[in-house]
Amino acid sequence: MTRTIRVVSLLPSATELIAYIIQEHRSTTQGGDASLPSIDVQLVGVSHECDHPEDMGVLDLPHLTSSTITFTDSKDVDTQVRKHLDTGEGLYSVDVELLKTLRPDVIVTQSLCKVCSVDYCVVESLASGMDPQPRLVDTNPQNLEQVLEDITKIGEALCVPEAAKRLRDRLETRIATVASVTKSNSSLPRKNVALLEWTDPIFVGGHWTPQLLRIAGAEHPLNPCAAEGQGAGKSITVEVDALIQSNPDIIIIAPCGLNLEKTLEEAQACLFSKPWWKEKIHAKVYCVDGNQMFNRPGPRLVDALEWLCHILQHHTSPGVENFPAVLYNSTC
Repeated sequence: MTRTIRVVSLLPSATELIAYIIQEHRSTTQGGDASLPSIDVQLVGVSHECDHPEDMGVLDLPHLTSSTITFTDSKDVDTQVRKHLDTGEGLYSVDVELLKTLRPDVIVTQSLCKVCSVDYCVVESLASGMDPQPRLVDTNPQNLEQVLEDITKIGEALCVPEAAKRLRDRLETRIATVASVTKSNSSLPRKNVALLEWTDPIFVGGHWTPQLLRIAGAEHPLNPCAAEGQGAGKSITVEVDALIQSNPDIIIIAPCGLNLEKTLEEAQACLFSKPWWKEKIHAKVYCVDGNQMFNRPGPRLVDALEWLCHILQHHTSPGVENFPAVLYNSTC
């Protein structure tokens, strides 16, 4: 007898975690291991922002959320977000009737950021009125270790803990490889890196991002790690003068929610075209699809870590040549 577990994800990082766990589980059960429980995990609904992995059919699943924010430019989006937060209006809505129709056994959501996706409290309220009432899984990672712990948490909720363990083990092995490369080059000075998660106003990365930089051999002085092995605080705004005075060796521009093409457009409009940038910024500059690679606390943070190791330590991991980033110059 096969037990089917229907799961809904309300944020992109959770969708990726779920999909990778399902993929791991199916690859093993297809091998005929009779010792494993007969579990069929089905991802049946996602948020409007979920777009990966495409080969798991994510783009074809029902979308349960929508956003009240319309992207125009970086400054205007910041204004829209602040206005909604100041008035207590939510940035996202959930299609409650569709959610009920899907009859999920498990809903994976988050309480980390009200700006990023539907807040846990909203989902908790909606789920309390459903029959049967689904199990809620809250993801709230502050650092890389807690992202890995979310793999374990979700795997247990989906009744496939062994699949989650195998996925986590592989990611931890890759992280350890980067840490080993950095340690072998410990006599070299650490680069000063500023990673920008928004361009107007300027936000610098927080939580796991400074930790990734540190593991790969760099420092992030504008928002440093709280301690060795930990992440930083949340993403924060910095003034132009603070960015200039920090004198970064490398600037990585990876705005939350924007693809590489839009990142280049916004960076040109908000940064590269400004006199202060032309006169006072002398760093090597990379533009990255931060939406896919840095902003989502999911498995591809390890891809981002390996890319950082590549540009900082000149160590090449498999697949790093396909990482969605460009080295900026005036002809980009």
